[in-house]
Amino acid sequence: MFPKSISDISNVWLKKVTGYEVKHFTFDNVSEGKGFAGEVFKLNLAYAHADSISNENPCTLIVKFASQNSGTKKLVRPYAINETNIYSNLPKSYEGFLPATYYSECDEKTGDCCILMEDLSTKIYGDSLQGLSLAQAIAATTSIARFHSSFWETSKRSQFSWLKHSKLILRFMSRIVEQNSLIFLDSYGNRLSKEFRELVTVYPNKMMTIWDRLMDSPSTICHGDFRPDNFFFGDDDKSITVIDWQLCSEMKGIVDVAYLFTWGLDERDRKSWESQLLANYHDTLISKGVKDYSKSDMHKDYILGFFVPFQILLVASTALNNGSTRGEQLISLVIKRMQSIIDDHHLLYQISRI
Repeated sequence: MFPKSISDISNVWLKKVTGYEVKHFTFDNVSEGKGFAGEVFKLNLAYAHADSISNENPCTLIVKFASQNSGTKKLVRPYAINETNIYSNLPKSYEGFLPATYYSECDEKTGDCCILMEDLSTKIYGDSLQGLSLAQAIAATTSIARFHSSFWETSKRSQFSWLKHSKLILRFMSRIVEQNSLIFLDSYGNRLSKEFRELVTVYPNKMMTIWDRLMDSPSTICHGDFRPDNFFFGDDDKSITVIDWQLCSEMKGIVDVAYLFTWGLDERDRKSWESQLLANYHDTLISKGVKDYSKSDMHKDYILGFFVPFQILLVASTALNNGSTRGEQLISLVIKRMQSIIDDHHLLYQISRI
């Protein structure tokens, strides 16, 4: 058994999983009213000895649980399994790029989960609305390339078999996309270009073929939601820690970069930095030992990869545009960014060839 809610956390359990001599703790709900699918709490720790607080004995930790709403918990159960498995299976050598994690467990039948990790609030929090500086964008593409290279077509992925998308899951996703495409057009169609509207219309029939190609070799482990809202930067903007691994999957790594450019970069910055950042991503892969992946191959995969953030836009628009000002702003911005990408990379023509 493991804690399934904040009321299940005790000093004894904290000592068991962290080794810290916690005398008592208080907590703050940091997820309430912020659109999280689960519950996130900050634990404020008091030690038996007042001088125990240090880098090794932090004064705060973060604990994450599944939603107490049974319907929501059931809906996001596959994502809870993904995230807890990532934190449980990745070796300590990835700490820094991923948060330091003390405990990660999920009941795969119920969707209940518990993740205890470091508190990153002292770092610089990314913002998908604001976008990134060039230095931050370089840090993001460099770091994700290093991560991708570690799992590039290797036997290391054998322990991550749950990441593969089954045909059953893809068919289920296809039905959701088809339904949401109509809702998206009804809600936003009057602000879309003719090409954008047509792309929304034809995409559901092409989705299965596109995903088959994106999961083809060469593949690696992708984050799946690689955008600034999930980033924490160091003071020098050169180090980055990435959270929220619920959507991680096994597919072409460049999808994470296409996702970042769609959901995390102002369209003018994307136009200015695109070539530099793509070259940086590819150079990092090669420097880390990736072979037989040319820049031409990467660019073809990059164009195809844009259909993933495009699909997420169709699905997420109904969830994020739920009356919150920030959600509405983010969807409006991503539509604008996506329109620029559709035009610059001729996505309607590209999908007609699939």
